Amino acid sequence: MRYFIVLYVLFFVFLPKASEAIRWLALHESEGNWTESDCIEARQSGALWGEQVRVCKRQPSAMPHVAAAARLTRAACLSSHAGERWNCSSIELAPKYTPDLLTGTREQAYVYAMSAAALSWKIARACASGALAACSCAAPPRAPPRPPRNAAPAPSEPQARFKWGGCGDNFQWAERFAKQFLDAHEINARDGRFEEIFDMEITTRERPTTTLEPTTAPPIVILVDDQPAPANATVAPKKKGRRGRKRLPRSPRRGRPTRKRFRDRYDYDDRGFRHRNIEYRMAADDPRFDPQVDLQTRLERLRPLIASANLMNGRFGRKMVSSSIRTKCTCHGVSGSCSVRTCWRSAAPLQRVTNELARESARASPLRDTRRSLARKPRLRYVTPSPDYCEPDLAAGSLGTHGRKCNASVGGAAGGCSRLCCGRGRRALRHTRLERCHCRYHWCCRVDCQLCRVSIEEHYCN
Repeated sequence: MRYFIVLYVLFFVFLPKASEAIRWLALHESEGNWTESDCIEARQSGALWGEQVRVCKRQPSAMPHVAAAARLTRAACLSSHAGERWNCSSIELAPKYTPDLLTGTREQAYVYAMSAAALSWKIARACASGALAACSCAAPPRAPPRPPRNAAPAPSEPQARFKWGGCGDNFQWAERFAKQFLDAHEINARDGRFEEIFDMEITTRERPTTTLEPTTAPPIVILVDDQPAPANATVAPKKKGRRGRKRLPRSPRRGRPTRKRFRDRYDYDDRGFRHRNIEYRMAADDPRFDPQVDLQTRLERLRPLIASANLMNGRFGRKMVSSSIRTKCTCHGVSGSCSVRTCWRSAAPLQRVTNELARESARASPLRDTRRSLARKPRLRYVTPSPDYCEPDLAAGSLGTHGRKCNASVGGAAGGCSRLCCGRGRRALRHTRLERCHCRYHWCCRVDCQLCRVSIEEHYCN
């Protein structure tokens, strides 16, 4: 009997654990109240890890709001990156992610910051609305609020013109809860307090085929004028000489040229993503970032650095919510004279924080293993450079943009063919269908419509 007990304990001690703290985004499908058995079941399914299960048992009433924050994070990521090459489709694979959300990329930095911001924002609003019994309204500030712009000169007693009331968002309690729920695992991974066995599977998913609506005529494939030149096209020979040579970028760590096998894979001259391609090729000489190295080996080598970046990104997301808190006031008085104001502190809508984080993800900077980087301006930090996501690459977590639907009228903007097709050209499908049109209402209670033939043209990347 003792022998079986020892084996049982060793099995749970050396059980493979999660290597990232955003597995809780898989809770977006859960609804209703939580119990202790639900926390244990979420741990067994891989959605929660040990510290999160303990928080779940202490505060089971907060878990429905955690699931709501997971839904907010998923919706915000999909909407803000809908027209980009990386369209955040890998977030739907939770709790098993692809390498784009495992190796410390820019995309992982955005997801961590967005999840931390959504969790703190949702918990703060839940405290203000009375949905959580463990917290209440925020404590009123000591300083009085600013007077309104069109207010009369202040009387001799300024304290008589306002009062703190309402119910402000309790961001202090929400921030403590978010730290306990998100940061404990990353702190252990950064400090190396325990060794984990990485059992991450590279999840592959085929892009669904595009199905057109039934039409009255077969679609017509139109040749678009921005098709790339054929392979046998004659190209003027380059001038040879010392000045005509193109030097390869050298690795910042080993000082040798970039490997040739990574040069043709991400060799697209895109103005907005070219720096990422060069950065990705230069990092290929470092064995820690080499895409040909096994994912488990890369995660083991980069684990402390990725954990540090995750902590900084989570802190940055919570700071974006705290900096958006503003004072809201309501006037009271005879005929709208605003003789007395009731003021409270409230956070801005989450959509504003989402847009700001989407802009900050483009300005993310690499995390350097130096003390000087801690004194710089707070920004999103990444560890592994991201590819351009033009071609499918399982090692980098890229699904490619082949077959993506694009908008030819917006050019290089989000969702445009110039951005999504990566210079490979596009094909246009024109088809017609019948729709109801010229509808008229006849008294009483009859609507007559005609059938019109509508021509639709859709563009897809090669």
